[in-house]
Amino acid sequence: MNQKFSVIVIILCLSLGLFSQSKSGSKKQDIYDADEHFKHKNYLMAIPIYKAELKKDKNNKKIKYNLGICYLNTKINREESIKYFEDYSKEDKGEEEVWINLGRAYLLNNRIEDAITAFEKFKSLRPKEAKKVKRYLENCDNAVKLIDGPTNVTFQNLGKEINSDEPDYYPFVSADETVLAFTSRRKENVGGKKVEMDGYHSSDVYYSKIENSNWTKAVNAGKTINTGLDEQVVGLRPDGLELYVYLDHIDKFGDLYVSARKDVISEFPKPKLCDPLINAKVETSGCLNEDGSIMVFARRDKVTSTSDLYVCKKLPNGKWGMAQKLPPVINTEYNEDFPYLSNDCATLYFASEGHNSMGGFDLFKTEWNVIENTFSEPQNLGYPINSTDDDRNICVTPDDRVAYISAFRPGGFGDLDLYRIKFNESDQISKIFTGQIFLGDTTSKSKPKNYTVSMIVTNAQNKIEYNFTPHSKTGRFVMSLPAGFYKLSIVSQGYIDYKEEITISDYGKVDIEKNRNFLLKPKPGYVPPVEKVENNKKPKPKPKAGVK
Repeated sequence: MNQKFSVIVIILCLSLGLFSQSKSGSKKQDIYDADEHFKHKNYLMAIPIYKAELKKDKNNKKIKYNLGICYLNTKINREESIKYFEDYSKEDKGEEEVWINLGRAYLLNNRIEDAITAFEKFKSLRPKEAKKVKRYLENCDNAVKLIDGPTNVTFQNLGKEINSDEPDYYPFVSADETVLAFTSRRKENVGGKKVEMDGYHSSDVYYSKIENSNWTKAVNAGKTINTGLDEQVVGLRPDGLELYVYLDHIDKFGDLYVSARKDVISEFPKPKLCDPLINAKVETSGCLNEDGSIMVFARRDKVTSTSDLYVCKKLPNGKWGMAQKLPPVINTEYNEDFPYLSNDCATLYFASEGHNSMGGFDLFKTEWNVIENTFSEPQNLGYPINSTDDDRNICVTPDDRVAYISAFRPGGFGDLDLYRIKFNESDQISKIFTGQIFLGDTTSKSKPKNYTVSMIVTNAQNKIEYNFTPHSKTGRFVMSLPAGFYKLSIVSQGYIDYKEEITISDYGKVDIEKNRNFLLKPKPGYVPPVEKVENNKKPKPKPKAGVK
């Protein structure tokens, strides 16, 4: 029995030893996996592993710091980074670089004064490295000014037909707002089953169309454009016929491609490589004017890795001329990207990390004299269009009333969403009706003595918005209504009320509907007072006496 007992004890000891090694090995493996994800910037995968390990080792400084970096570089729960950096900053022997990252975390969460304090703390600890926070402090100063004088805009999320719980970004619309193209990193993408190094699925091109003033459910552009790798929309011609795509493939890296279709009904065909004069280096985005004669694009320098804006113009022979770099009033020492031209080429919109950016890329506009090739000082589009995060692209309608952007905002679907922005201080879209109101019978030669008619317009809550009065003698009217839902009632004493619901879309341009005539019929038994229409024919003069 003693021998058997000894054997059992030995086996148990060996088992416990192996189990403990297994547990230890598992823990090391978990940390190794998290560190590998972190190294490859796959922060989404690293976060849950680090959090699980921090529960076991609450004082692990490295895990705290790495968790702060992870949250700082994701769009979700960025405020979480603050608590990890704050805890780490209290350590006696913590890395002084934490003050830069804590400052960035404060800045991204609009805690501007706290951000300034953190950046100044770093300067005091490392005065010789003050240039590391110089630009961040400039961003803070710009942010205070821009937030203090916000732009008057309204954000409209494009909804579940367009947005998903994964990143949806880079929206481009045709000039008439009937075609929308954008980029998305969804699991149902052509290469969606694969997860990229950053933890997201590969990017695909999607598009949608307007039907009954609503965007249809977004459709993947299919395998003619999308592959198992990365494709991104970087431009759309104003007529919606040419789609510009940036390919991030092993064999096709850093070039612009164009997919040109014959009409808006057709599908976008397989993209073709843009002209070699445009694709000379690494081109990341581009836009074309309405007639296709001018292209502005972003080109990245392979040595400095910074991107600048260039312009290419078509020659009389139909070929592209040499690309010209835009002047220093536009291009800065920082990155410029995502140009967008207005229909008349008079305004150039673009993204820049320079100028008076409030953090990362901001959106700007400049007035461009194409003939003299001069540009006005770029103007920041303001807060809340711009944020302390990256704001990379904007697409503006020809009337400057509406723009499309991608943003991470409260109440969204989980990550970057597409939004339609209304500039509230611009003229509202409207529909103009002209016509005539008839009482009784349009063929009658008798007319009412006067037109005591009211055209009452109420909103969805039955509150009177407008009250139009037709001409008292002719019944003619002109009625202008801004975009919205209305109930129209035409009333006149003794006549049956006319009622109609009217929906006016704010997509597109001002619409004029002529000869919108209405007929009010008399109530049973009502005989309206009428006046006879005078016979304008003059009687023939009687012949004078003696004249035959």
